[in-house]
Amino acid sequence: MNDILKVSNLNTEFKSDYGSKQALKNITFNIKDGEVLALVGESGSGKTVTSLSIMGLLPNNASVQEGEIKLIDKNNNEINVLNLSDKQHNDIRGNDISMVFQEPMTCLNPTMTVGEQILEVIVRHKKISKSKARMEVIDLLNLVEIPDPIQRANEYPHQLSGGMRQRIMIAISLACNPKLIIADEPTSALDVTIQAQLLELLKKLKNSIVTKTSILFITHDLGIVKELADRVIVMYQGEIVEEGNVIEVFERPKHTYTNNLIQSLPEFKIEERKKNNSKNNIKHNDDPIILSIKNLYKEFPVEKGMFKKSIDTVKAVQNISLNVKQNKVLGLVGESGSGKSTLGKTIMKLIEPSSGQINFKDHDISKFNKREMRNIRQKIQMIFQDPFASLNPRKNIFDTLIEPILVHSLMKKNVAKDYIEQIINDVGLPIDSLNRFPHEFSGGQRQRIGIARALVLKPEFIIADEPVSALDVSIQAQVLNLLEKIKKTYNLTMIFISHDLSVIEYFCDEVAVMYLGHVVEKAPVNDLFNNPKHSYTKALLSAVPKVKTKNLNKVLIKGDIPSPINPPSGCVFRTRCPNPGKDCKGGNIEMGLVEIEPGHWVDQCCVHFN
Repeated sequence: MNDILKVSNLNTEFKSDYGSKQALKNITFNIKDGEVLALVGESGSGKTVTSLSIMGLLPNNASVQEGEIKLIDKNNNEINVLNLSDKQHNDIRGNDISMVFQEPMTCLNPTMTVGEQILEVIVRHKKISKSKARMEVIDLLNLVEIPDPIQRANEYPHQLSGGMRQRIMIAISLACNPKLIIADEPTSALDVTIQAQLLELLKKLKNSIVTKTSILFITHDLGIVKELADRVIVMYQGEIVEEGNVIEVFERPKHTYTNNLIQSLPEFKIEERKKNNSKNNIKHNDDPIILSIKNLYKEFPVEKGMFKKSIDTVKAVQNISLNVKQNKVLGLVGESGSGKSTLGKTIMKLIEPSSGQINFKDHDISKFNKREMRNIRQKIQMIFQDPFASLNPRKNIFDTLIEPILVHSLMKKNVAKDYIEQIINDVGLPIDSLNRFPHEFSGGQRQRIGIARALVLKPEFIIADEPVSALDVSIQAQVLNLLEKIKKTYNLTMIFISHDLSVIEYFCDEVAVMYLGHVVEKAPVNDLFNNPKHSYTKALLSAVPKVKTKNLNKVLIKGDIPSPINPPSGCVFRTRCPNPGKDCKGGNIEMGLVEIEPGHWVDQCCVHFN
């Protein structure tokens, strides 16, 4: 195979009022015809800057200081991309080289239908009639597997789901059969089942005679690299530290950073945890229950007009009953819109339940007023997904941590200083951190502060809402290890909310799988991961790209999660279920958990038909 892109000795620099910073240092690589090359690395490694340098889309304060980027165009001419004028850049973008960005909603024009946006690219580069171009638009929508392509072509971006919008971006990138597509984190903002659909699509396009396009795939997800790429480049702080065949790099990494990156993955820590924690395989039926939720509902009114007339309801949490045992971690997992975070906030009484009971240590807190909840909140705390949004930017860390202590009259200020220093030490931060402000810390450090903030009141129960989802994999591993240590040190019980099944398997004792406001399966972690019963659980598990193992029995579900305003009747999963029964299809089976094995509960619809 011939090289279609050659990057040689690329050095890119950013300038600011504080001086200049070199973002890329002597980057050299090539991409062959029909090859998928993955660029991996953590935030700040230079992956996106590399792609923007190739595309000629660097911001005004950045420039290529040295190097060459040579592209073979459709006429087999070699083009030095760095020597092109703006007009010449516009001629090759979309035609010879195109890009799929991470967030399609910010890239698509909200004032044009998606069909018009694909049409615009075709007419701009192919110089064909609009009638012929419209036919090509429908062909492209069929190619990226969008149902009802004629109808969808006339819709606007906001009318489509995230997965559909990303398919539109792929269709635009393919419109003129480019030699190279650069895909910058195209699946990272998507749920795991939608990500699986797009990865299957990209695999088909990769092997298609029709497209026959090379792909530069930028990602932080090593599982996706294993599943999709032929070769991989590992970047760290603007430099290439390792390059090679995907299997060779993952199975025999030569650079310490690559090895550490792979070993940071939860799937590599799970076996180690199982070996060192034999109690993980034992069902603790006699453990005391610290939190019991019974028939919990939460619905939000959909309001319209000046007088906010209620016209419908969002059915966020539907008839959920769960028990959380003392000193155990219950994992809540599911796609966006499944109701995980709403359930967590309802338990905390940050939002009021519509009906049902929340029993914490034999007190039904669902009926508590604000004064009564103030005493309970000392015992139940929360770790939020985005610590930067939950920390006061005007307060230094000491003031942030002492505030709840003084509000709850836990101890006097002079005594609290030593206590806070102990807490900040326990979460792995130096004492001088207390005098600094949130913006002075990295994401991982801010999450440690969020954990410290939850610990200062000596709680018995913590709800952690996606506490590691915004972090790089190595930082994620550090925070998970910290949470594991803190849980044991402080004898904590936890609800751990996540969309990442590997994290759930590593960290939790029991798991509840949520879909559209319902719990569809609940079991001890080993039982659920080794022997899932519900079709949705099987689809979630098989959708996760793995580095260590290959999933040979994929269960793909099609389409997007329905609207919680108008969920399907009967079993809410029936519209996406890969093997629904006759009564299930008609919406005649009501939802409800049935215990099929000791401690293993599954929705009765799945039990009935499987």
